[in-house]
Amino acid sequence: MDAELSIDRRAPVQRAQLDESSWVDLVPGFVRQPEPAFEEVRRAVTWRQSEVLRYERYVPERRLVGWIPPDATATPTLVRHTHLHLRASYRQALDGAAAILYRNGNDFQGLHSDREMRWLDHTLIAIVVLGVRRPFVFRPRGPWTARHEVDTRHDVVLMPGEGDLLVMGGACQRDWLHGVPESSTDRERISLTWRWTSRRGRPDTAPGYFEGRQFSDRPRQPGTRLAP
Repeated sequence: MDAELSIDRRAPVQRAQLDESSWVDLVPGFVRQPEPAFEEVRRAVTWRQSEVLRYERYVPERRLVGWIPPDATATPTLVRHTHLHLRASYRQALDGAAAILYRNGNDFQGLHSDREMRWLDHTLIAIVVLGVRRPFVFRPRGPWTARHEVDTRHDVVLMPGEGDLLVMGGACQRDWLHGVPESSTDRERISLTWRWTSRRGRPDTAPGYFEGRQFSDRPRQPGTRLAP
């Protein structure tokens, strides 16, 4: 049966313990044939430009986004197999899959945590990375300082790509930031993301990555929209 799967269920898991309650699993070679899988996903997704509210105006994100229901008729084989594997391996029903397309090294995702999940004490975020390898940075959450004083000494940098699986777990979204910085590559990269939260603990009420930060008396506007 394994020979028919698009994923390698027996690929070794490399766990990095970020701190006592946060960890990340990296599974190199999770996708058996990453290049055909990339092309299948690239064609299957309807890619859209999204915009983020920053202070009082919308600005386009430097990437494209899409959504793949795991049980849709035209769902790529890789998405179906990964969805079932994650449920079996982590014993939770993860929602997915959201898709992100980085068209080249100028597209990026800033350091953030997925606060829109609200309950951050115990979460899972799984990402299948297709295409070019690029740095994936983790940084401990800390007090904000001047930009030139940002402390990178405790950064943890992984290089997923070419069909690897990365899973963030525990309190990673509560205590750590993660992101994909700009790069010098001209090649594309696709991230497929599944998420789950235990909904235990105190809900996070701080503004999330996609919410607009406003310094006026106007009512807060919704944080995201799809560009027309």
